[in-house]
Amino acid sequence: MPDQIGALQGKFNLSYHIPYAAQAAKEVGLAGKRVIEVGGSLPVEFVKEHLGVKQWTAVEELDYYRNTIGPQRNCAPLDYTFTKPLSDATPKDLENNEYLLLDGAVENSPTGLDGQFDVVFSIACFEHLSRMPLALLAMFRLLKPGGMVFSMFSPIWSSHDGHHIPTIIDSAGQKFVFNKNSPISPWEHLLCTPSQLYQRLLKKTDSTAAEEIVYYTYHSPRLNRLFSEDYLRYFAISPFKVCKVVPTFNFNPPKELQAELERYHPGNKYFANNGFLTVLQRPL
Repeated sequence: MPDQIGALQGKFNLSYHIPYAAQAAKEVGLAGKRVIEVGGSLPVEFVKEHLGVKQWTAVEELDYYRNTIGPQRNCAPLDYTFTKPLSDATPKDLENNEYLLLDGAVENSPTGLDGQFDVVFSIACFEHLSRMPLALLAMFRLLKPGGMVFSMFSPIWSSHDGHHIPTIIDSAGQKFVFNKNSPISPWEHLLCTPSQLYQRLLKKTDSTAAEEIVYYTYHSPRLNRLFSEDYLRYFAISPFKVCKVVPTFNFNPPKELQAELERYHPGNKYFANNGFLTVLQRPL
């Protein structure tokens, strides 16, 4: 699949999803396996024909799409017709559906699905999990002994663009995209209170857009606002064997800014990495 990434991105109108899936296939193996995707729903044709999985179960909190703004509001999951609540899922559903979309949060997975999966696959999701210890415990019980977790996630809160604001258009027609022309300077969200950032934003946009940016940065439940050290600690104290945790997309703050970040956030020093590539295993 690596030599087909460009073509597959065009065919399925996806971006990072394709190379991340290729990375997962390399790290933990996907072909012939029963996979549960946490916080995503890759296309049926892609997972069946190009990843060669035995069965794919996608777990999505669909209210995230129903209640969001910008282009994500029209994402594919809302158009899928084979949805059922995660809480109602049974092993029989997995037997009868090669592809299943379940509406709910992974931490609320029913015990009937325990031990049903070979792999947990998750991309661009862990930064949104609000109950990380519970989510990890749920993933642990969903896996068979020896099962693997593969996750690539970013941007995390402690990174330069960890505010992760959605696309916002102000009254003058300015379009703000968090990783392209964000009105928030790198790491500025970590050095301001909400009111301080709001005051600064008023110099760049109108009050309505400024308030919306502040809301999504500091108050929206869409983000967990965990620092790098939090993820590392949660992984270490989980029941999983930690096979790999690799910082990704490093962008180093200037020396003086690094010192300022450490002063504002005692006990934290990893502000360069945008996220992590993580591989965990449920022991045999």
